[in-house]
Amino acid sequence: MRDRYDFSNSKPNPYAERMKRQVTARSDEDTSNVNPDELWGESASRRLSAARSLPRSQLSDIQQELLDGCPWKPADLGADGRVWPYGNATSINPMLVTLGASPGNSPRAGDHEEPDHLELPPAGSPHPHVHYQDTRGYWDKVRYLVRTMITPTSGLESSAGYDEGQAPSKETMDAYALFGNMNLDTGRSGSAAGVGIDCTFANWVLRTIEGRLRPRWLVCLGLKSQLDRNRPLRQAFESILKLDLSQPHEQYRLLESKYYFREWEVRTGKAPLTVVFWPNHPSRYPFMDFRKWRDACEQFKDHHIR
Repeated sequence: MRDRYDFSNSKPNPYAERMKRQVTARSDEDTSNVNPDELWGESASRRLSAARSLPRSQLSDIQQELLDGCPWKPADLGADGRVWPYGNATSINPMLVTLGASPGNSPRAGDHEEPDHLELPPAGSPHPHVHYQDTRGYWDKVRYLVRTMITPTSGLESSAGYDEGQAPSKETMDAYALFGNMNLDTGRSGSAAGVGIDCTFANWVLRTIEGRLRPRWLVCLGLKSQLDRNRPLRQAFESILKLDLSQPHEQYRLLESKYYFREWEVRTGKAPLTVVFWPNHPSRYPFMDFRKWRDACEQFKDHHIR
């Protein structure tokens, strides 16, 4: 499993030192003695081990902290009176989070009525909704991205992996256990442009990502138009994530296209966070072609993991 950058000697503006950082595969790392503080640490392997050794009572407390302040109220409650808003499938401590406008509207075959909520975020295992099979291939693509960034052998797997009926490897399941997919709204619209984002809910999502999930990568998908026309949302985005959307710290062209990756290196508390605006939404050109999506993931990996 790949570990994130070593920021132990980084400066207040860590993006200036990006090229000097190294990422190492630490498959031999001793994870027999981890503590809860490492749930959101720099090491992917120790972050995962800490989650898997978490006592049930502490997991329940963390899940409640994640729910605190959530303005969304479900129509029905789970067995313990707590459920998680639809469209926000994540573990308690993901290394990588993808962020969209809404869950969309492309149910798999046979899904006529879906619940309006999901299970609470788990610890040390993938959220059950991560395995969802939608008709537009959205989940196939975000799963491929997280495998590319967190598992060292992702290139050896098929482009669909789990989707072809094969049991996912242990490394793949470990990657999914360190992944979250969040949305700024729970409404199921077929088009991001048609989503009317509730800023109160969006604020809760952004604060939850920044202060509680604490990923190392936040990959934003198809949000530019929303942020361009929704000034309160843009202000919340910049304030909570501590960045200036008009001035990315770095941008580079997606190969063989007119689109760009735009990135900011920020700090949330003491922790580093790379915020990325992906070249385009997974369902839009040129990513309708899975090969183009795969190539973008590999380019992104090569830019960050050396």
